[in-house]
Amino acid sequence: MDKLKILIPLIFLIASVIPASATSDIHWCAMCHANIAKNFTKSLHYTVNGIINGWKQGAGKDFNMPPPKLCYKCHIGNCSRCHIYHKFIPNMTTCVDCHEHNIGVNYIGYLVKKMKKGPSPDIHYLHNLTCMDCHGKWEIHGDGHNYTFAWYAVKVRCLTCHGNESVVVKGMKPKQYDPNLLPHRLHKNLSCFVCHAVWYQTCRDCHLNDGKIANITTSEFHVLMGPNGKLYPACIMSVVYDGKRSTAVGIVMPHTISAKARPCSDCHSPENTSKVFLVGFKGHIIGPPGTRLANPPDRLIFKVPILNIWIDSEKLGTLIIGATLLGILVHYLKRRITMGGE
Repeated sequence: MDKLKILIPLIFLIASVIPASATSDIHWCAMCHANIAKNFTKSLHYTVNGIINGWKQGAGKDFNMPPPKLCYKCHIGNCSRCHIYHKFIPNMTTCVDCHEHNIGVNYIGYLVKKMKKGPSPDIHYLHNLTCMDCHGKWEIHGDGHNYTFAWYAVKVRCLTCHGNESVVVKGMKPKQYDPNLLPHRLHKNLSCFVCHAVWYQTCRDCHLNDGKIANITTSEFHVLMGPNGKLYPACIMSVVYDGKRSTAVGIVMPHTISAKARPCSDCHSPENTSKVFLVGFKGHIIGPPGTRLANPPDRLIFKVPILNIWIDSEKLGTLIIGATLLGILVHYLKRRITMGGE
């Protein structure tokens, strides 16, 4: 019995210092973290359902094949991928090293695999916020639901912090969303990302045979209507396999937020509207059910620099027509009175 008392602590001591990868991965961790391990096997990090379902909606149809092995690089099959050793808490570097193709590196101001700098880092990064400051353990480990897309799995929203005056993050009180600001009042059907994610990365012609990317740009900007009826940034993706090309578009949530929003001309100028709203787009729309093309705006809202005011062209046109008709009526009545009713 005395030997057993010594042996049990010794086993736990050894388990705490050896890498988790030397054990039986999730099954070993589940001995103490049963609920977390069980939930994790249903998380998108483990199932990669978002990638698989997106593939089936787009390139999978065109190529008539399952996702290639290259698409499973994001699969996390064991706890040691993030928790290098027992009690190791992953930091933001761990997240960025895995999310090295867009969101992770874009957040810190770089393009895919940190090959070069992007236009700007995310404002949250500049305020020293890490991934875990926004994304809770239940999003990363999973909450027990077998989600089909990140749209459903990610619960945090901008208003989680920017719509709650009681929230304090790392000693900072987030600036609160003001629904009375004119741009906010005029754009109630827009997600915050549309205006405040001032750039994002678009990769074109990803060659599945060798993993090479033909073109990377940050100048494209498109929108799609989400299942909730709001507009979101969208990214056109094209992949090439054995000389064949498949093109699709899907909603993205860029981690390149800026306090200063995009200029109105990005959406409302004649030369940009058709591009942004994907007029005539020929390709697959991927994502959760309800994702669809959006109608271009039927009016132009612009700012008068000298007066520093915003003007709705539709209302302005109505006002001009109304004022003209009123002027004609006043002139007519004035002539009638002046000429004695003749």
